[in-house]
Amino acid sequence: MAVALLILLPMDVFAIQLHASSEGIITHQMGHLFFLFSMVALIFTVTGKGLDRQKGWRLIQYSAFFFILWNLASTTAHFFDNQIHAVKIENISFGKIKIITSNDSSVLAWFYYVLKLDHLLCVPAMVLLYKGLSTLVAEQKTSLTKQDTP
Repeated sequence: MAVALLILLPMDVFAIQLHASSEGIITHQMGHLFFLFSMVALIFTVTGKGLDRQKGWRLIQYSAFFFILWNLASTTAHFFDNQIHAVKIENISFGKIKIITSNDSSVLAWFYYVLKLDHLLCVPAMVLLYKGLSTLVAEQKTSLTKQDTP
């Protein structure tokens, strides 16, 4: 009964997470930067070892590129809303928000809006990672099967 109530009568939930104190956002930003540099290192490693000749590794490399773009967009958006407080989001109604900038700049508001569409970078990155790993597993299974047959 309790589960049904939670599903049928949900409370307000917001998809944007803000960090209350500077320690939280600094740690969060450091995580984004570490992930970004890790993806750069992955791209150079895959290229340097010549692994990009295999389809699976090439897809993983494309995934890393999208993760780099996602981290850049997320870090920039966090900088505007959590660190320098140049942008604030106001909920007007269900499904409608207003982006308020500290200097009333419509260009900054649109730029911030585009940055918050980071799922358009993150989802393809995850799909490419999945496809790349699936391809590598399938290639490995094929090569093992060929080794087992006389």
